[in-house]
Amino acid sequence: MKDLFTEHELAALRVLAQGRTQVEIAQTLRIRPETVGWLLNRVRILLRARTLPHTVARGFVLDQAAVDAELEPSGERLAVPVGEEVQR
Repeated sequence: MKDLFTEHELAALRVLAQGRTQVEIAQTLRIRPETVGWLLNRVRILLRARTLPHTVARGFVLDQAAVDAELEPSGERLAVPVGEEVQR
């Protein structure tokens, strides 16, 4: 997910996921509320979400998919990319 969004966009999405308003997000990140709106709108568009709550939900699902694709401590992948055969 880090490759898709800027650090500011991710930060705004994380604070939004805590249930904060646009003004509260702006205060937390020390940016203007208008900037928060712009950042969250870009995230919403990239995630193809209809509303901000939908944006949070899609962001959560995307983040979980990224976590699932990480390597296990044994070095084996937990997920195999589409089109790639599973080797046993």
